[in-house]
Amino acid sequence: MDDFAAHIDPKRGFPWGNITDFEHFYKTHFVKMVVLCAKIAEDQDLSSQLVQEAFIKIWEKRESLKNVANPAAYLYQTVRNTALDYMRKMKRERVGVDIDPDAHQHEETDGKDEMLHFVRSASQKLPEKCRVIFEMAYFEGLSNAEIADYLDLSPLTVKKQKAIGVQKVKELLIPAMQTLLLLISYLTK
Repeated sequence: MDDFAAHIDPKRGFPWGNITDFEHFYKTHFVKMVVLCAKIAEDQDLSSQLVQEAFIKIWEKRESLKNVANPAAYLYQTVRNTALDYMRKMKRERVGVDIDPDAHQHEETDGKDEMLHFVRSASQKLPEKCRVIFEMAYFEGLSNAEIADYLDLSPLTVKKQKAIGVQKVKELLIPAMQTLLLLISYLTK
C-alpha cells in the first residue's frame, strides 16, 4: 500500500491541505511521475520540469481539489496532460517554422497514427478508473504490477480493468470501422 495513505488526515482526506502533507505527497510521487513523464517527453530534464509544473498547478488549485477521490490518479492525469500539452505545443511550433510546404508529402503514413487517434478518442469514453489503467497500460507501456503498485490496486483488479477497457474500446470502434469499410467499398466502385 502507498505509504502516503497512512499520512493523510482522515478528516481532510486529501494530500494538499497543508504544506507538510503536500511536501510528503511530492516526495512520495515525484520520481515515479518523472519516469512516467519521460515516456512521453523522452527527455529526463524536461520531464522533471514538467512534473514540477504539474505539482505547481495542483498546489495553486488545491482549494478546488478537496473532493478528489484518488490523489495519485489525479496527479498522474495532471502530469500526463501537462506533458502532452507541452509536446503538442512544441509540435505546433515546429510545424509553424517549417518553410517547405512539400516537406511532409514524402513521409510515409500507414494509418497507425489515425488508428491510435481513434483508440485514444474511444478510451476517453471509459470510466475514469478504467481509462487511467487502460492509458497506463497501452499508451505508457506499464506492466500490470507497475500500475497496481502505483494506483495501490491488486494486479488482478488491474488485469480485469484492462480487459473491460479493451472490450469497451472495441465496442466503440466497431461501428466506426464498419462505416469506414462501407465508405471505402463505395469509393472504390
